[in-house]
Amino acid sequence: MRGLKTWGLLAAIASATPAVAQAPDAAHLAAAHRALDASGTIATMIAAMRANLPAQRAAMPQVPAEFWPRFEAQIIRRAPELVDSIAVLYARKFSVAELDAMTAFYNSVVGKRLRDLQPELVTESSQIGQRWGARIGAAVGSALPQ
Repeated sequence: MRGLKTWGLLAAIASATPAVAQAPDAAHLAAAHRALDASGTIATMIAAMRANLPAQRAAMPQVPAEFWPRFEAQIIRRAPELVDSIAVLYARKFSVAELDAMTAFYNSVVGKRLRDLQPELVTESSQIGQRWGARIGAAVGSALPQ
C-alpha cells in the first residue's frame, strides 16, 4: 500500500510540473547550426560583445583592469558554447525548411555581403546607440529639478 501512495504522489507531482520542451532531433539541430554558421553568428556576437565592453568597463570601475582582457579572451574562446545553445533555440523556433532557406540566403551574394559587414554594422550601431542614449540621459538629467 505504501508503494502505491508513493507512486500516486510521484504521478501528482509529474502532472503538476510543466512539460519541458522536447530537445530538437539531430537533423533539425544540424540545420540550425548550418544557418548560424552561414550567417556568421560567432563573428557578429563577438563584435557585439566587444562593442559593449567599453560601456561595461566604464559602468564598473571597481572591476580590476586585468579582468577585461581575460573576459574578452574567454568570450572569444567560448563563443561556440553560446552558438550551441542558440542553435537549440533556432531549431525550436524554425522549421528545417526555414533554416535551409536562411542558409541559402546567407550563401547568396547579398547574404554573404551582409554576413561580412554584420560585425562592423553591430559595432557602429552600438556606438550610435551609446551616443543616442547619452544624449537622452543628458536631456533627462538637465530637466530634473536642481
